[in-house]
Amino acid sequence: MKIKGLSKAGGMAAALAVAAPLVLGGSAAPAVAAGAQTAASCGTSVARLDAVTYADRLVRAWGRGDTRMTACYGTTEVTRALFAQASPGGIHWRRVSAEGAAGTIYVTYHDDARGGNLTLGVANAAPELRGPGGWHAARVVSLANEPRAWNAVQWSDNLVRAWGRGDTKWMSYYATPAVTKALTQISASGGPSWRRIATEGAAGTTYLTYRNDANGHQLVVGISNIGLSQGDAHVAYRIQYR
Repeated sequence: MKIKGLSKAGGMAAALAVAAPLVLGGSAAPAVAAGAQTAASCGTSVARLDAVTYADRLVRAWGRGDTRMTACYGTTEVTRALFAQASPGGIHWRRVSAEGAAGTIYVTYHDDARGGNLTLGVANAAPELRGPGGWHAARVVSLANEPRAWNAVQWSDNLVRAWGRGDTKWMSYYATPAVTKALTQISASGGPSWRRIATEGAAGTTYLTYRNDANGHQLVVGISNIGLSQGDAHVAYRIQYR
């Protein structure tokens, strides 16, 4: 497909096995540091919560940008590293593996929207391995092939390419179900002749206009800037075909 200035996007990175997890420090601290959270301020004890569920809850807290609860589940270093990578972490982290070693369970997640892998090392649910209330038990974090920071133009171009080759799997990642359905009703495959001719922003949305050099039709795609910033996978939410 002829979309000026951009090369064809690659597929998602494959999930990585846990190798040698690293403790990472971040340059930007979250609003609430882990050390400031006491067992009492974090709530009911999670000392007996299994490590995998514990890691899931931490990822969900980071995903929605909840700095207070992320700081309860993680150490200061883990919390800083996560929010230095993305704030919020996004909603499309999927757990792909969990394995244990020397009192620690390493839980790995893949970002289905943007690619990249996250591994958390969580102390096993044993009183001698966790602090008061069981909090701050996530002590190791590793990020590999970090999620891509797609901008609105790249995201829209990827959608138009996917439609062009009739790839409904990737269309359904880039667009809402309504947009995917509307595009496939226009044509099962959009073809290779779409060229981006205009980009403009308005009220939290970036609108991108494409022209089909083969038949003269135009397609306008609306990308939600808020959804994109939050790591959502379905941010192409509006189209106009003429």
